[in-house]
Amino acid sequence: MTTPSPSPRRGWLRRTWRGPGARWLAAAALLIILALAGLLAVALAGFSSGLADRQVALETEISQRLSAGLAQRAAGQLEQAAAEFELVLQLDPNNSAAQGYLQELQANPTPQPTPSVAPLLLVPPAGTTPLPTAELLALPTDSLFERAEAALAGRDWPQAILLLNQLTALDATYQPEQVRALRFSAYVEQGRAFVNDERFEEALRSFDQALVIRPDDEELKTTRELIALYVDALGRWRLDWPGVVGNLQAIEERQPGFLDVKRRLHSAYEAWGDSLVGESDWCAAVERFDAALAGGSSDELSAKRQQAQAWCEQPPVVLGEETAQPGDETAPAAAGSGRLIFSTFDPQFSRWTIYRLPLQGERQPQTVAEGASQPVYSPDGKFIAARSERSDQTGLAVMSANGADRRRLTTFFEDAHPRWSGDGSQITFESNREGDRRWRVYTVGAAGGDDRFLDYGRWPAWSPRSGLIAYQGCGAATGRCGLLLINAGGGDSRQVTDVPGDSMPSWSPDGARIAFASAERGGSWDIFVLELASGNVATLVSSPGVDVHPVWSPDGRQVAYLSNRDGYWGIYIVDVASRQSRLALALPGALPDWYEAQLDWGR
Repeated sequence: MTTPSPSPRRGWLRRTWRGPGARWLAAAALLIILALAGLLAVALAGFSSGLADRQVALETEISQRLSAGLAQRAAGQLEQAAAEFELVLQLDPNNSAAQGYLQELQANPTPQPTPSVAPLLLVPPAGTTPLPTAELLALPTDSLFERAEAALAGRDWPQAILLLNQLTALDATYQPEQVRALRFSAYVEQGRAFVNDERFEEALRSFDQALVIRPDDEELKTTRELIALYVDALGRWRLDWPGVVGNLQAIEERQPGFLDVKRRLHSAYEAWGDSLVGESDWCAAVERFDAALAGGSSDELSAKRQQAQAWCEQPPVVLGEETAQPGDETAPAAAGSGRLIFSTFDPQFSRWTIYRLPLQGERQPQTVAEGASQPVYSPDGKFIAARSERSDQTGLAVMSANGADRRRLTTFFEDAHPRWSGDGSQITFESNREGDRRWRVYTVGAAGGDDRFLDYGRWPAWSPRSGLIAYQGCGAATGRCGLLLINAGGGDSRQVTDVPGDSMPSWSPDGARIAFASAERGGSWDIFVLELASGNVATLVSSPGVDVHPVWSPDGRQVAYLSNRDGYWGIYIVDVASRQSRLALALPGALPDWYEAQLDWGR
């Protein structure tokens, strides 16, 4: 019997799997496949973990930049804060918190108070264990809303606004109508509180924020417009009497009894009349005094009106040196040393001119420079700092004592009333150049460079013997206003008088006394002297007219000042020991605003 041979396929299979070499080869292949699969799994897991890590790092950076932006905003560093929020939007273009903070900065560029609520971080800072995703997404909106309501009930408007703004930034869909109503109410009430505190610029900003929420609220729009007119009137005070009166009249017509407009309108008419008297425009002054009398009469105002009427009908004669009598109150001053420097305005040519008046020899005013005002000598008398009145060269300027080689020092038209340091290396001045229009005291190098902010205030004057600067301001700690002293290097100020109207300080050459002008010590603008060692204040010059802008003689025995006591503006000199005044010069030209004038006495 023939044995059948196996089929070729079955024989191949038997040969393939027969023997230990073949089995090991198959096992090795299987292990390689499993290893590759494991490596792929690990790679995928690592890629996923890397993405998660990068996401956490991204969210951490976003959180940290939001925190940095909030801290810089609270510190008043608004540009840096805006830059941080913009970086957040580069990392996360849809970040509603950064968008909200940027919009708030654009709408309200004034630094906000330091938040009492910590920034709401949705991811933990670097180096901490991340919270589970569910916890990260749990926003504290209910808590913020409740705390905002409590702040409103407690009349803590800034806190309520802060909480509601954070709530809106976190979740704009959370009870939107209720949140908008609360934000509107908080801004309006905060604005009213600012009005009550006479913080009118801040009130305007609060009302503007409220009008962003409800732009068609007619009552609020009217209030905002009246406050704006009122603020503008205060800004024009002493500078533009027609503008002041026009604004106040517009307010009175729209809402009689608004704030203290009636009283201010009365005062504005009287002060306008005083200004016209100073410009020898007697007949126009009568009209303004009549308008003031319509708002309330007084013996002093009636006397002013009567005198202006008399001068309108028969103008007074200005006594010159050749007609003045010895011993007369308006006689020329006793011979002094040095030279006076001042400026007046020529209405015919619409220009300011700086003059010097030698106090020996002919004693006739000599032209120094045109297109400049408020001059002051450097300590060595070789240079003059002044306010440039040229439209193409606004700011402060320095020139030689004869008016040549004028060099621009600052670039803001609002910069005014420069005064030199004792060594002549620096100059202090005042300016309301900033958007809030508040007066600030600055210093700048006499050779130029960046100016430095010292404090809020006016009329800075540098001691000739130290680094102290005297100025009119309000103490940050006490809130009391008067004359303050501050070191030119910075630091806290020290109060030396507590009458808000004390202004125009001038140091004696020995640095021991300060002469100043004030309208709140005797009922009219008079001149006083403060002894720094004792704090005693004594009257130096008093008259029914306006006596202002005192400046010491180089030897400290006399004080020159501007006055309209005799019906015209002139420079007078008072002997400090005897308190006797003499007329030195009837001013050429006019003083459109005597308050903004300046006088100096050099060697």
